[in-house]
Amino acid sequence: MTQNKKKVNWSELCPELVQCVFERLSFTNLKRGRSVCSSWRTALRGCVPKRNQIPWLILFPQNDNNNENNNTSCVLFVPEDRDKTYKTRDLGAYFVKSSCVATYGSWLLMLDTLWNLYIINPLTGERIDLPTTDYAQYERPSDIKPQDLVACLWIDDISKDYLVACVMGYPVFTKKGNHSWRRISSRYGEGRYKQMVYQPTSQQLYVRRYYNYPVKVWSFSGDDPQQVSEDNYPPVEYAFWDFLSKDKELYLKEEEFYVKEYVDSRLYIAVSTVSGQVLKVVNVLQKFKRWRFLVYKMHPVELTWEVVDSLGDEALILDMGITVVAKDIPGIKRNSIYFSGLDNGSTNPDHIFVFDLTTHEIEPLPQCVFSSVRFSDARWFFPGLDA
Repeated sequence: MTQNKKKVNWSELCPELVQCVFERLSFTNLKRGRSVCSSWRTALRGCVPKRNQIPWLILFPQNDNNNENNNTSCVLFVPEDRDKTYKTRDLGAYFVKSSCVATYGSWLLMLDTLWNLYIINPLTGERIDLPTTDYAQYERPSDIKPQDLVACLWIDDISKDYLVACVMGYPVFTKKGNHSWRRISSRYGEGRYKQMVYQPTSQQLYVRRYYNYPVKVWSFSGDDPQQVSEDNYPPVEYAFWDFLSKDKELYLKEEEFYVKEYVDSRLYIAVSTVSGQVLKVVNVLQKFKRWRFLVYKMHPVELTWEVVDSLGDEALILDMGITVVAKDIPGIKRNSIYFSGLDNGSTNPDHIFVFDLTTHEIEPLPQCVFSSVRFSDARWFFPGLDA
C-alpha cells in the first residue's frame, strides 16, 4: 500500500513559528527570510535578529549633483556576508543633507544644515530630536565645517536613555529628559578639543585635545559631570614622535621616513569595552599606500604611554573609539583595526579596510561594496552593541 506524501506549503507556516526560528538567526538570514514570500515578510516585520557581534560598514548617499537617482538610502556591508550589500529604508531628503558625526549601536548622531543635532536609527527609521544648539541659535565661526564637530553618542536600545556630548565652542551635553544643552565645566581651562569617547560602564567621558594637553576625563555618574584628575592620563601627543624609536630599522631612516615617505597621519584615543583601559592609536600613511599603526596603553606605575604589541582577543573599531571582543566570532578579526580612512573614506575607498596587527597587512573590502553606490561618507558602526 502506497502512502501519499503531503506537499508542504512553507508559506502557510504559523507566523509565531517563523518568528521563533528567525529571531535566533543573523541579520543577513533575516533579510533573506523576508524575501521568501509575502506571509513570511508580514510575520518577520517586527522580528529582531539575535544580538549582533560584529561591526558593519555604512555608506552614506551623496548630497550633490552626482546623486542622479535621488538616492535617500544608506548601503550596509555586513562582513559575514562578504559578497553582498544591503540597503536601508528610505531615510528622506532631510537625512541626505545631514552629516554623521558619531555612532553608537544601531544609532547615528546626525548634524543638519542648521547645525542642530538629532539621533536616528537607519534600520528602523526611528528618530529622536535633540535641543536646539547654540550654533543654530547664534552665528557660528565661519571656518567650522560639519566634519570638524567633535561629538560622541551613547543610547540604550531598550529604554532609549541617551547621552550626547559635543563641542560648540566649549564642551556641552544633553541627555534624555533635558530640554537644553548644559555646559561641562572644566577646572583647567578649555583648550582645543579633537575627540570624545564615552564609556557607559564606568560612565566616564574621555576627551583628547590638541598639542601637549593631557586627556580630560569627566564622570557622569551623578546629576552633574565631575572632572576626574588629569594626572592619570598624560599628554597623548608626545609618543607620536616616538613612533620611529619603536622600530630600529625606521629609526635609522628617520629623515627618509618623514621627508620622503610620509604622506599623512592621525592620532586617536580608544577605550576597551572589556577592561576599560584607555588606549592611544597612531596611524601613518606612507607613499605607495603603506599604512602603519601603533597602539599604546598606559603604564600603571610610571603613568607613561607604552607600545602594545597585540590587542589579544579584541578588535578596535576606530570610528567609535572602542575595542570589542573578537574571539571565535565569525565576521570579525581579532587583533585587528577597523578603519574608514583619514577622511571617513569619502575621497578614497582604498583607505577603508581592516588592518591586521599580527601581520601588519591590510584586508581590503570586496569591490561590491563600493560599486553599489556613489557615497559621501563611510563609517564602521556596531548594531546591537551592549557595552
